[in-house]
Amino acid sequence: MLSHIIKPVADYRIEHSDRPPLSRDELRDVLTTALRAGQLMLENGANTARVEETVHRLGTALGAQWMDVYVTPQGIIASAVSHHEHRTRIQRITKAGVDLSRVAAVMDISRQAEQVGRSTEETLSSLEQVAKQPRNYGVWITTLAVALACAGFSVLFGGGVWEFIAVLFAAGTAQYLRHTLLHHNLDRLMTTALVAAFASAGALLCAIWLPELLPITIKPAVAITGSVLLLVPGVLMVSSTADMFRGDILSGVARATSAFLFVMSIGAGIWATLLVSRANVPLEVTLQPNFLVALLMALLAAGGFGVLFDVPGRALPAAAITGMLAYGVRWLIVKAGGPNEVAFFFAGITIGVMAELLARRLRTTSSLFAIPGYIPLVPGAVAFRAVLSFVEGDYTAGLADAVRAVLLIIAIAVGLGTVSALVRARQRPLF
Repeated sequence: MLSHIIKPVADYRIEHSDRPPLSRDELRDVLTTALRAGQLMLENGANTARVEETVHRLGTALGAQWMDVYVTPQGIIASAVSHHEHRTRIQRITKAGVDLSRVAAVMDISRQAEQVGRSTEETLSSLEQVAKQPRNYGVWITTLAVALACAGFSVLFGGGVWEFIAVLFAAGTAQYLRHTLLHHNLDRLMTTALVAAFASAGALLCAIWLPELLPITIKPAVAITGSVLLLVPGVLMVSSTADMFRGDILSGVARATSAFLFVMSIGAGIWATLLVSRANVPLEVTLQPNFLVALLMALLAAGGFGVLFDVPGRALPAAAITGMLAYGVRWLIVKAGGPNEVAFFFAGITIGVMAELLARRLRTTSSLFAIPGYIPLVPGAVAFRAVLSFVEGDYTAGLADAVRAVLLIIAIAVGLGTVSALVRARQRPLF
């Protein structure tokens, strides 16, 4: 078979030619178990490269001589080979969500199968337990964490105490609404648009009514932008970046397109609120001028989204610190007069380095740190402003903002991809 002749150079893809042959039924069970692991990972936010590696490692650990694996966001095609026997199967992916604790648990099972050896039955039973395990954080803790994270964003965008309070209320109620809608299996894009409209409406009402009751001022643009950031598709953005830099263009483009559709849904929700209210609120935000306050709010934002993504408790502080350091690098470069693109590039490098170091230190997946760490850098205000400009027919302004948002995302991607490429190069065997 060609798969025995032409193999990728990454060192995890090893042919175990000394393995005893498996029967067709045994090979079927190995393939079923390995695909179940890949299914759980894809359903809970893992990128395709990580899924391919895990399926290959687990399949060979359970006795297959070789595993050929092809992963897309919507399915996995895999063949398990044992000497002259092989089985092939396609596993479709019908659900999508983010639960990084499940991703980490599946990778732990794969690692245990490699290091200490486990039977196929034991491994499949462990995977089913992972599929049924509850989130580490309950609904109310998650709601509070998301509300605090979005409120922290409002301060990063130049807001103050009252913007913090307004966003805390709007984002908290919006997160609970999103949980309720998704629990009833409403379409995710529709849910995103409805929650964006609800969150932006709540923030706008606070910005209009509170100053009439109290001698305060609230910046509507900051409140609206901060309140909808709970909907930002950060996992899709990071995963698409990882896929593209690995050379998996199809999966990368598919995930990037999904992320774009979610951003469009968020923009549509904001636009609907502004259209109904007839409020003229340009989505302009500024950089938080106080460095220590910016670091604290970035820590809060990354940690809050870490709770939303169900990062395990032992990794949550490190994930929050990763986001804080990355934002600090970006802040210092911008304040020194450097271009935004350069600042985002070095922030991306910071995320990549921290994620790899922490993953090795804690013996887990780097996604636990890279995804929450990426969140404080998301150029949400620019992307939302571009969508609103397109909806209102101002294509020149919309295109300019869209290009700017893409360049900033690319800058982060190049930073992350540079670290990832160096790590992969170091792992390749010398010929």
